Amino acid sequence: MTTCWYCSSEVPETSQYCPSCGHSQTGIWNSKFVNALVGQEANRAVRYHRPLSVLLIELDHAEHIHKELEQIQVEGLLREMAERLGQAIRDTDTVGFLDADGPPHFAIVLPETDEQGAALAADKIRRSIASHDFGTTGAWKRITVSGGAATIDAGYRPADEAGLMNRREYTGNLLREAYQALDSGRSAGTNRTTVGAYRR
Repeated sequence: MTTCWYCSSEVPETSQYCPSCGHSQTGIWNSKFVNALVGQEANRAVRYHRPLSVLLIELDHAEHIHKELEQIQVEGLLREMAERLGQAIRDTDTVGFLDADGPPHFAIVLPETDEQGAALAADKIRRSIASHDFGTTGAWKRITVSGGAATIDAGYRPADEAGLMNRREYTGNLLREAYQALDSGRSAGTNRTTVGAYRR
């Protein structure tokens, strides 16, 4: 057993996340933390009329990668990808791994970021991943990613105070809209790294 750097709870040595607080022991947040953060930031953005974007990043050709690499190599690739994502974002942004069926997804929370800013962040991430040599973790030296973004505009106003949603609703809506942006880019046959932004 080791000790969580954040809450000092005991953590199994093989665990990537603290079972008590959810904080990453390897440098990336889990779904539980990301969902809570999205709801908190969305609530703040609406209350203070500030923009917020949530960006989803999906690993392209994941099914081929899983077939060709062993599980330990896939985990190493995802860890290296997470490090690369962390280097490509601002220190005020947060990257986490989403538990989902299908290809691996990363979520990046971008406070104070409008639709245009989300597109710029996605392009920077796309170029950073595409130019990196991932050969140290397996046979796949070059990988690409796709992105989808959802944005709450600074000018968004609920109809009335009763119209304010709770954090869970904001989280669900933003992540759902980011997934829709990701899917619409794929369905339209556009470059898979193109980001579409949906506004509330």
